[in-house]
Amino acid sequence: MLVWEGYADASFVEPFKKESGCDVSAVYVGTNDEIFAKLMAGSGTYDLVTPSNDTTMKLIDAGLVDPIDPGKISAEADFFPMLKSPPWLSKDGKTYGVPYAWGIIRIVVDATAVSEPPTSLAFLWDPKYAGKFAMWDDIETLYEAARYLGIKNVYDMNDEELAKVKEALLKLKPNIRKYWTTAGEMTTLLQGKEVIGGNAWEETLVKLRGGDRKLIDVVPKEGRGGWSDSWMIAKGASSNACVYKWLNYVSSAKAQALGHAVTGFGYSNGKMVDFLPDDQKKSFEELGMTNPETLKTVSWWQPVKQRGKYLEIWNQVKAAQ
Repeated sequence: MLVWEGYADASFVEPFKKESGCDVSAVYVGTNDEIFAKLMAGSGTYDLVTPSNDTTMKLIDAGLVDPIDPGKISAEADFFPMLKSPPWLSKDGKTYGVPYAWGIIRIVVDATAVSEPPTSLAFLWDPKYAGKFAMWDDIETLYEAARYLGIKNVYDMNDEELAKVKEALLKLKPNIRKYWTTAGEMTTLLQGKEVIGGNAWEETLVKLRGGDRKLIDVVPKEGRGGWSDSWMIAKGASSNACVYKWLNYVSSAKAQALGHAVTGFGYSNGKMVDFLPDDQKKSFEELGMTNPETLKTVSWWQPVKQRGKYLEIWNQVKAAQ
């Protein structure tokens, strides 16, 4: 397996090995680009990979993955409707992966810092919050500026739109205390009251709930970004009998509940929540992740044709004085 950390944790791998008689060997990756590069050079080294939904079509188009037979995934009937053969896994009538973990890029703010819960991303640009926010050091923050400006397709902007986004990000910069790189860093910034909010992952909300920092999970009218990772079969690996045993296992509600205990992410099987302890279930429900309607409001990541240009602008904004 070529996977993200947490996707081959012993807590659910060991039961699978005992149940199936299969062995599991995991290699962890840090970026989607790494998944692509290793498959290109792999020559049959890997059986399964877990790319994000802005990378899956790149693997499909390059012929690096096999189509799957959805009929062999018994738990698919329990998947959220949005995660049954989603567009990022479908091409020419074939399905190329099994949706697994997912999450939403949250916009959070300290409840004591605002007179009422914000309903728009515009509050991030309010001058009264100078130096009060932390934002993710990722082009997702660029996407959010584009949503704030009302740009419809934030993943395929033209040069004129990108210029407007750059201007908006430069106007936002006085409000930025720091650009964070890990969820733990953002959690620490909020916990230490160095910032009052910004964008974050679910992990931050879950860890800080119940403490002295009361955070509002803002649902802006402009929408929120989201990601979904899927299990995909490397080219030629479909003949490995253990592949579909694993795909069925990790698609089950019980196994996904074990995965949630490790990562805190959402998962594709809608019945997963039934296997969560009460405290985890309550937190999950409060985040709206048991509601199929939540998934409909997510602007799912997509491949970015001008990714190099996006990154260039993002780096220029960060470097600006």
